[in-house]
Amino acid sequence: MAPPTSPRRSLQINQSAEHAGMTLHGAPQPPRSCLDRGTRSATTTPEMEMLRRRVWQQQGVVSLHLEDITDPWLRQAIQNEAVRRWGPRQKETNHGR
Repeated sequence: MAPPTSPRRSLQINQSAEHAGMTLHGAPQPPRSCLDRGTRSATTTPEMEMLRRRVWQQQGVVSLHLEDITDPWLRQAIQNEAVRRWGPRQKETNHGR
């Protein structure tokens, strides 16, 4: 007959299993983070448009690409306001896309 496993021995077994990368069936998954960028694909243009629409309708926040604004006066006015509020943009060759 095998000796009963003490609570301390059981704890050591569970800790060693965690360090070995093993999980028990039905055990909770480790916490997920929104900072885990390796598991999600890039947001597509239609997804971004749906997000912009929802944010505008629900929160009154507008998200525009300056390149999409065809009126030069309006584009410059929006750019001036953004620079006034948040400072100049960093120079990028891909315009954030």
